[in-house]
Amino acid sequence: MEEESLTQIYHQRSQKTLRIWRDPTTAKAYSGFYPENLKAIATGIKPALTQPISALLAELREQVLDDPLADIMQPDHFHLTFLAITPSCYDQRHQPEGIEELTRIAAAHCLEKKLTVRELRLVALPNQLLIAGIADATDITRREAFWQALQHSGYAGLLKERYSGSARPPTFWHSTLLRYNAAVLPERLQQFFKARMNQRYGEITGTIQLRLVTYNWSQTAALS
Repeated sequence: MEEESLTQIYHQRSQKTLRIWRDPTTAKAYSGFYPENLKAIATGIKPALTQPISALLAELREQVLDDPLADIMQPDHFHLTFLAITPSCYDQRHQPEGIEELTRIAAAHCLEKKLTVRELRLVALPNQLLIAGIADATDITRREAFWQALQHSGYAGLLKERYSGSARPPTFWHSTLLRYNAAVLPERLQQFFKARMNQRYGEITGTIQLRLVTYNWSQTAALS
């Protein structure tokens, strides 16, 4: 996907959210985010926290300091997903199976490869704020090939469940900075986004890992 196309997709997504904020009755009813105590298998990076991202998180924390509905990413949990492979479905009683096959596929397509995402910017969903950017064409092709290989593996069913039957990998290259436990963000967070929606926050780089993670990567364990 060309850079201009993805930039337009991010813009359109935020514009759709702005319309919902103007008329919150059009928002979907809040039905909860991922289970907090269950884990999923995912590939992604845990890059060094850059100064622009660190400052952005600090500004966001000031906005949600005493708000029990706000779930903000902590600096030491900062990550960006390459591809999530399963829903959040694992706990101490239910552990991943077929890891050898999964590791072999990941090693062939993405494991230990460098991922750089640039031109980072805020993207708004009705009750979330994302940091999203542009990946290189090589990484887009790599994720597509990984996705296709998983379709012919023992994880095909779980991948389908994670992405609601989608035939293609996700378009966004992002991490979720804030989840808000309501249908839409409160006014102060809407204004926070509007004031920063045209800013850019540089780039991040990291090595792709295969991990068992909670929804916010507050708990992770290597699988490879």
